[in-house]
Amino acid sequence: MGINSEIYLIGLAILFFLIIVFLFIRKVSNAGNLKVKIESIPDPFDTIEEDNNLQEEAPIDLFESQNHQELACFYLISVDKSIFDIDQIFGFLSNYGAKIKNKYFSMVDENGIEKFRIINALNPGTFENDTKSFAIVVVSDLSMIEDPLITVKKMIEFSINFSEKFHANLCDEERTPITKQMISHIESKAQDIERINQLNRAEN
Repeated sequence: MGINSEIYLIGLAILFFLIIVFLFIRKVSNAGNLKVKIESIPDPFDTIEEDNNLQEEAPIDLFESQNHQELACFYLISVDKSIFDIDQIFGFLSNYGAKIKNKYFSMVDENGIEKFRIINALNPGTFENDTKSFAIVVVSDLSMIEDPLITVKKMIEFSINFSEKFHANLCDEERTPITKQMISHIESKAQDIERINQLNRAEN
């Protein structure tokens, strides 16, 4: 009987202690002294833009067009944000057949017609011998070329080769790592633009 009494007393003591703790916490909380600090997690791409002046969008002014533009952009961003070796960049682009023009690289077809450009993703968007950059942009104005779908496929092929060579992430125009679904969407868009361009040429 004595043992049971001791157990009951211990149980009551624990219950009484918990009630006191609960009342104390509620009092502190109501007084505004117990606050939960909620902090937003910074977007790594926002940090890149603030610290390194990453361009908000592809430099549209590089395309001297008065018409409505249909830009396709692929960002290639160093995986660990380390600076690309500019000499290796120049060598890779030259071997790929890119021609330097106005301090950016241009990919042209066998007739010398430009299909897409490779520019520095950091302002002002140009390449110099002493350029330091961890990101480039592959961009084309699909409204200005005859074969948008083929051009997009070549841009993707180039971007994959570059990403493998320089350990870069292939991203869309929002600097979000690209997916197969995104690529399919871009290719569908290019196909639609190609149809519209063909109709416009037929009407003219």
